[in-house]
Amino acid sequence: MHPPTPSSSARVDTPRPPTSAESTRLGRAVRRWKWFVLLVWAALAALGMVLAAGLSDVQRDDAAAYLPGGYESTVVARLAEPDPERPEAETALVVYSRTGNALTDADRAAVAEGRAAAAAVRAEGVGEPGGTTVSDDGRAAMFPVVIQPQETGDDTVDEGVAALRTAVHGELPGGLRVQVAGDAALGVDNSGGDVDAALMLTSMVIVAVLLLLTYRSPVLWLVPLLAALMAVMAACGTAYGLAKAGLAVTDLSSAILIVLVFGAATDYALLLLNRYREELARYADRHEAMAEALRRTSSAIVASAGTVVAGLLCLLVADLAGLRGLGPVAAAGVVVAMVAMLTLLPALLVCAGRWLLWPRVPAPGRPRGADRHRLWAAVGRTVVRRPRRYALLVTAGLGAAAFGLTGLHTSADPMDKVPPNAESVTGTHVLAAHFPEGVSAPLTVVLPRGADRSTVAAAGKVTASATDVARAEPGTPLDARPTITAQLDVSPYGDRAAAAIDSLRADLADVTDGALVGGGPAVQLDYKQAALDDTRRIVPLVLLAVAVVLGLLLRSLVAPLVLLAANVLSFAAALGLSTLVFTQVMSFGGVAADLFVYIFVFLVALGVDYTIFLMERVREERRHTANTEAVRRGLASTGGVITAAGLVLAGTFAALGQIPDVTVAEVGIAVAVGVLIDTLLVRSLLVPALVTLLGDRTWWPTHRAGRDHRRSRVPG
Repeated sequence: MHPPTPSSSARVDTPRPPTSAESTRLGRAVRRWKWFVLLVWAALAALGMVLAAGLSDVQRDDAAAYLPGGYESTVVARLAEPDPERPEAETALVVYSRTGNALTDADRAAVAEGRAAAAAVRAEGVGEPGGTTVSDDGRAAMFPVVIQPQETGDDTVDEGVAALRTAVHGELPGGLRVQVAGDAALGVDNSGGDVDAALMLTSMVIVAVLLLLTYRSPVLWLVPLLAALMAVMAACGTAYGLAKAGLAVTDLSSAILIVLVFGAATDYALLLLNRYREELARYADRHEAMAEALRRTSSAIVASAGTVVAGLLCLLVADLAGLRGLGPVAAAGVVVAMVAMLTLLPALLVCAGRWLLWPRVPAPGRPRGADRHRLWAAVGRTVVRRPRRYALLVTAGLGAAAFGLTGLHTSADPMDKVPPNAESVTGTHVLAAHFPEGVSAPLTVVLPRGADRSTVAAAGKVTASATDVARAEPGTPLDARPTITAQLDVSPYGDRAAAAIDSLRADLADVTDGALVGGGPAVQLDYKQAALDDTRRIVPLVLLAVAVVLGLLLRSLVAPLVLLAANVLSFAAALGLSTLVFTQVMSFGGVAADLFVYIFVFLVALGVDYTIFLMERVREERRHTANTEAVRRGLASTGGVITAAGLVLAGTFAALGQIPDVTVAEVGIAVAVGVLIDTLLVRSLLVPALVTLLGDRTWWPTHRAGRDHRRSRVPG
């Protein structure tokens, strides 16, 4: 065996690992159980694929799967949709308009023809169109069409809206425009149908390309890709089991699960592969090389997965059902990814042999680049020579990027969750310009069961005279409870609407106990408030959970605080830059109130992964050398693999940008930006600089493990 030459500044100076009895036992276990592990994982992946095929059948996309508990609007939504398997009907609004002039006789005839065409639609669930209403200014006309889904998750609404659009988009008089809007159309334009297959394919392509570029081997890239794909199958099967057990698994959970497992599994695979190549240059027996690689990397991989799982499980305290359901689903996926990369990937590698690494196959005496990291060795030398300069420069840069947060504002408007050029968004703007602003999103007031006529009349009078209410009329009873439908004359999702809803609730409480105010605007108002409350609860819990995991791994009280501070600054910078992308590049409106907590959990939990990989290697090197040299060696050893891992994870999350749901796309873009910042700036420059500046104080209260090394003066 030939350890790297200490005099080479481009080589990693890690001493040859001992071939202890423990390591030999692990090597024998790898040799004995490799084929059995492959068979077990093949069975798990096959079972997962079968179960995953039925995942869409058990996904929850009814109101109860997303709305917060204990709010008036949630109670109203559940009254309107008492059976989750029989969803509430949705309304499409077909609106015709002419810019600058009143509708002509030809226009009105075209509207009548469009209504007749809508009545002729034979798509399942599409009802007869309602009467035509002409705006007060005479420039627009609209009629409603109710679409009744047959069961949760079916394509009734999607097909119904598509059929309506085909029917009404015929030949029109010049200057007359028609759009299909309303909650049904907004939902269709927001969903984009089943995107799981597209996400899977996109993630696979991104991972394959980056693995090819990383290893430059015609075959090696297939092994981690196959292992990651099998992990995704098993994770989707696990999600199916959780859904059958009663957990709310939504389309959002399913989409995030795919990219999260793909990204995390590939990250862990890259870390293990990098160390395996190093050990192949020291061990003639590939089983012993894999055993040593597992011994050296398993603690970092387990700690990394534990950090993500701990952060995700903090979502269980959320009021929002969709957010609460995502936690255990995503956490289970990360556990599956970790187990797969610590069992399946080693089995695949040792079963295949060294030839997988062709044309650069390392062996004792022939490292073939396994011990060389020229670029990152140079970066390490530069940073530890001038740590104060790099710490200040990176901190200032991240702080400047965080100023982008000044342009961030939350929105309760569902239109901001739909691509801005969607037909339903254009139609909603037309409705707002020519009809009372609340016509597309009325409020529903629900009175107690058994309310007498005088109570109903009093409630109706209070509602009609309430601030910013344009009109009020009796509605369809819900669960034998009288209702009142109210239209606002202000933007239904703005601040004035929120104040009007709060005022109406207070006024109705004086009329009768148990009156509820629901409907779209009330739902969005309550959702926003619940999201902000969840953020205040979850953020400190995530920080505490991550700090505990880091403290246990690094056996230090100082290091976790330093690393968390760096990651929180990175999060602020990522969200600031992403805000500029959302507003200036993609022309998105305000962000959903729950966006902050999604991005925070993923960025802090995932971003600290790369710091864990680095710091675990620094801690290992510190057993043999001084702190500054350990930082240089750790960065040189892990720089390439962590950069590749960051690019993979950023690429897989960026794949979410193809989803029509603007909130999901924003999560993907922001996490991708944040992972790149963590990979290229925080882990590469800021953390090494801070650890060099602090010296052995980084590891307090643990004593330095290295022997015969005097503390060197820290460069400035």
